[in-house]
Amino acid sequence: MSGRLQVYETPELRVTFDPGRCIHSAECVRALPSVFDPRQRQWVRLENASADAVAAAVNRCPTGALQATRPAAAVPDPADSDPAAPDPGTQAAVVIRLADHGPLLVRGRVRIVDAAGELVAEEDRVALCRCGRSGNAPFCDGSHARAGFTPAR
Repeated sequence: MSGRLQVYETPELRVTFDPGRCIHSAECVRALPSVFDPRQRQWVRLENASADAVAAAVNRCPTGALQATRPAAAVPDPADSDPAAPDPGTQAAVVIRLADHGPLLVRGRVRIVDAAGELVAEEDRVALCRCGRSGNAPFCDGSHARAGFTPAR
């Protein structure tokens, strides 16, 4: 986390934004422009859509810069869940995608530890730097765009 974490809350949803992890892919803006509008001073307006719609848009963020959590009172009762749904203890495969001239986009539950074995992050989606110029390593901060990064093929 970059230390500049922004927090937006309603009774149904809490959204955090870590600008140090954002690579400006604009997935959130494309998903819900009425909620995510970078031209506005308060660029996140949760009241402009349902909590479910906002959570779905946040989940499109490829870097994890946006995160959504629901207060305990807003979490559905497990007894109401679909019995055909996959077991929450079952972990999906981790998928790593090479973004063209950009980071490694990781989806799936991953633990990132430093050289000393200390936990850096444990998340479902991250963008990892592959150009070596990030000021927020190991996470991508968009430095590849300014540097004109071209990956070796």
